[in-house]
Amino acid sequence: MEVAKRGKPAVAICSTAFTTLGHAQARALGDPDLPIAVIPHPFGLRTREEVRQIAEKCVDEVARLVSESA
Repeated sequence: MEVAKRGKPAVAICSTAFTTLGHAQARALGDPDLPIAVIPHPFGLRTREEVRQIAEKCVDEVARLVSESA
C-alpha cells in the first residue's frame, strides 16, 4: 500500500550502490513513486564525523522530498 494512502509522507534513503534496488523494492511494495534520497556509498567504513558530514549535506534534499510527498 502506498504510504501516501496512509496520510504520512515518506522518503526512502539509499546509498548510490542500492538506488536501483530501492526503486525496485518500492515498485514491488506498491509505491513506485516513493521518493528516494541518495547518499554516497560506501557507508560502513566511514567515521562518525564523516557520517555526520554526509547527513548535513543530505538533510535539505530529504526535507525537500518529504515536503513534496506530503
